[in-house]
Amino acid sequence: MEKNKVIEVIEVEDWLIIIATFILFLMFGLNWFFNNNDLIQKEPITIHIKKGMSFHEIADTLHKHRIINSKTAFLAVGKILGAERKIKSGYHRLNYGLSNYDYLNVLVTGKNLSNIYVTIPEGLTLKEISELFEKVFDFKKDDFLRVASDSTLLRKYEVDHINFEGYLMPDTYEFAEFDKPEIVLERLASEFKKFYDEKIKPFEKKVGMNKKQIITLASIVEAETNNFDEMPIIAGVYLNRLKKGMKLQADPTVVYALGERVNRVTYNHLKINSPYNTYLYYDLPPGPINCPGRNALLAVINYEKHNYLYFVASGDGETHKFARNYSEHQKNVIEYRNSKK
Repeated sequence: MEKNKVIEVIEVEDWLIIIATFILFLMFGLNWFFNNNDLIQKEPITIHIKKGMSFHEIADTLHKHRIINSKTAFLAVGKILGAERKIKSGYHRLNYGLSNYDYLNVLVTGKNLSNIYVTIPEGLTLKEISELFEKVFDFKKDDFLRVASDSTLLRKYEVDHINFEGYLMPDTYEFAEFDKPEIVLERLASEFKKFYDEKIKPFEKKVGMNKKQIITLASIVEAETNNFDEMPIIAGVYLNRLKKGMKLQADPTVVYALGERVNRVTYNHLKINSPYNTYLYYDLPPGPINCPGRNALLAVINYEKHNYLYFVASGDGETHKFARNYSEHQKNVIEYRNSKK
């Protein structure tokens, strides 16, 4: 009888130990799951989770920024929840002081993905746009340029050129996908196509030019001036020269042929043998020399009718002086040179 009592006491003690251990583990588990991490600051922080990052690398990143107190706890909770392979890449805006469970919920659902705003200024070349994107997104500039030459996409957006040079709309964009150049390019291309089809295409017959010619001329106008009021005047100058069979002699086309921006176009630059050199070749160049904005495109279809054939900078850095003949133009050139002395 005594022996049975001892066995019963031992069994009760074993069960108490098991229950106590279970409660202890439960307390630790609940602490790992639901206890808030330290509130380092009240302002949220943006964390970039790159595509392909391992769960351990993500934990390292969060711990580095003191978002989580314990990598071990975060990793354990993530594995229990099966969340380690479900975290979305991108820029997550996170508040300090949340629990591991809450952080994982945010990272998996992507509900706090912080979209980034990217501004593409008017007049950037395709190459320059790709370099800008390389600084912002996960992909390399060559990846973007490769997509920008994809024949399927060129046909989809009715681009009559070897790439999307000139066919991407400069503007400020909000992006949610940071690792796919296709998504970025199609956003810019669709904005351009929409604007062109609605605002420019109906006037092609009016100016007697097709889509590629209008965009090409607009890109030259874009490169010549930032003054919106002058754009229709400059467009008129080039259209007058085209009608008279004159060479355009546009410095920006020479710069494009050189492949890099220069502070000043020299006589040696004018000798470069390229179809984009409008000092050597007649008519418009083979395609756009940059991505023109809305104002430059509108300036071409709303060009100002006048008799000007030449123009030169006035010296104020903002406007130009226009001339009807070469002698008048030479006087303006001399005035400009004197203003720089």
